[in-house]
Amino acid sequence: MSSNIGPEAQAAYQRYLDASSLDEKIKGLEEFLSLVPKHKATEKIVALNKSRLAKLRRQKEEHKQRLKSTGKVSPFSIKKEGLQIILISDYHTPGVGKTSLLNFLTGAAKEKIGKFTAIPVIGIYNYHEMRFQIVDMPSLMEGASIGVGNGKEILSQLRSCDLICLCIDLSRNIEDQMELMLTELSNSDIRINIPAPPIIIEKTGSNKIQVFYLTKEAKNIPDLVNFTEKIKEIVHENGVRNAVVKIFGEITLEQVVDALIPAIVYKKALILATKGDLPHTEANFKLLKTFYSDKFSILIGTSTKKGNFPNDFGDIILEFLEKIKIFTSQSGKVAEKPLLVDVGAKVKDIALKIHRSFLENFEYAIIIRKNARQKRKKVGLDYKMKNNDIIELHTT
Repeated sequence: MSSNIGPEAQAAYQRYLDASSLDEKIKGLEEFLSLVPKHKATEKIVALNKSRLAKLRRQKEEHKQRLKSTGKVSPFSIKKEGLQIILISDYHTPGVGKTSLLNFLTGAAKEKIGKFTAIPVIGIYNYHEMRFQIVDMPSLMEGASIGVGNGKEILSQLRSCDLICLCIDLSRNIEDQMELMLTELSNSDIRINIPAPPIIIEKTGSNKIQVFYLTKEAKNIPDLVNFTEKIKEIVHENGVRNAVVKIFGEITLEQVVDALIPAIVYKKALILATKGDLPHTEANFKLLKTFYSDKFSILIGTSTKKGNFPNDFGDIILEFLEKIKIFTSQSGKVAEKPLLVDVGAKVKDIALKIHRSFLENFEYAIIIRKNARQKRKKVGLDYKMKNNDIIELHTT
């Protein structure tokens, strides 16, 4: 162990080495990583031990799952209806105002305003022809990622939703609220507002660990020979003996660690700042923008009492999630509710979304596009769709 890490960090690492139980080993590594200085000389040490910590946490979770014997359906397991948006906040009395927001948008929680939310409350936000499922989730407590206050169940549902809304009370310390939520999300392997790293690690049966840099950006990583050896060591430390590592862009060693953790998910999130009607909240909203706008491109100040909330919230969501609306048509009748698909979706994606048989028996499609030079156009499977297009699928 390098002498650059300091005596306290070295002592914590020794406690990890001496630990006999899984919990003690996890605690020792967590303490070590919190104490070790973060700079170029310790980059490899930090990455290696983050990989070890992730492996230990997986082992602990697998052990817990084996111990579970009940077949009950959790109230925190919510079936998605359209796009699912979850409101979260830190735990505090009085509350942040998530339930007031839910009721303002959906009218589903009038009797629950001002009361502690012990289980999720669900409402439907109707916006033009679309329906968004909005969930007021119980607040996150410190330690939620290890199970405090039903934290694991709450965070598990966040992993499958389409959008996370961090609700921040502008009348309180904003840094404390943000720090708690971001820490618990990170500890639960939920990465916020960052793309998945440009790396694929494929296990093989032989040939040890091979690393390939497949793009110009990847080949521009400084000191490739040394970087490659560090990657091999991290992958090997994670228990992988034979693998092909494909790199498609600039990456860090921490991203290599993330790529080795199957549980990691990448989610989009925005901030809804509440209680903007209270005195002195304007300064806190400016602070929120100053400290967090680099990570959160959308920060919305709100006041349910004054009715301050963007009228185009549905469009904001669609643009942020990079979704477009597509309407289907059958026998000249256009469906009232649109399909929501990714920007760049093609006819084949629409056909598959409706039913596989439309793709298997596809003959051609008619696209009806308002304000286009050719309003009705006969196209094939690879034709790219645009927002508000109407599609007629014809099969053999």
